[in-house]
Amino acid sequence: MRPLLDALLPDLTAPAAAWLDAQAARIGRPRTSTGHALTFSAAPPGDQPYESTIAGTGCVPTRDHNWHDTFNALVWLAFPLTKAAMNQCHVEQLAHTVDGAGARGPVRDALTQFDEDGLVLVSDDSALLDAIRHHRWREAMFDRRGMLEAARVFVIGHALLDKARAPHVGLCARAHLVFSGQLGSAAADVSAARVDAWLACQIGDGLWPRSPRDLQPLPVLGLPGMTADNTCATYFDDTCQFRPVPRWRAAP
Repeated sequence: MRPLLDALLPDLTAPAAAWLDAQAARIGRPRTSTGHALTFSAAPPGDQPYESTIAGTGCVPTRDHNWHDTFNALVWLAFPLTKAAMNQCHVEQLAHTVDGAGARGPVRDALTQFDEDGLVLVSDDSALLDAIRHHRWREAMFDRRGMLEAARVFVIGHALLDKARAPHVGLCARAHLVFSGQLGSAAADVSAARVDAWLACQIGDGLWPRSPRDLQPLPVLGLPGMTADNTCATYFDDTCQFRPVPRWRAAP
């Protein structure tokens, strides 16, 4: 997303939907899973539900000069296959409801949480990923800091990107932890395009996510570079921010 964000300099204000639509045209307009060319508009056609509008027309409703919607558009441009797969899964889940709009269910809840606050963390260190999964925060984010710095973080959640403009204590991502071997290369060599294609397949094949429990909480301020405070080991003793593992996740 950096080239697109750099294009908004020097004032770095949220652009109009038309500017974002022009960026989609410039890169050749990615397509939805239904084959529609992607567009961004402040006045989307029709009055269908949000996900159905995207699937049926290719148009992503996008408010002018709104950072939340701007980041959503940027994620569509950076991870088009993943966003398209999530949209398709939403629509398929909607089709299984009685009225086509009512009950959400665990899959849609998980997709929504990932769409808003999700990231993919790819690491060569399985011990690091295990420490994160079991909320051993000091071990993961301080003792194994070198391996955490070597990991790749790909942010999918557009709300998370918006919140990170002014990060606050307690800011938490919903993470998908991936051992680099699953992607066939070292973490340093994993590209956004590779993650995009792999994750889209995971979602499209119904392998992930099946419920919000598939998403790993990850305190954002513990990541290297987010705050100078996390260079001190005792920073991770604050259980209000770095919470113990819940009983259901701790169970064998």
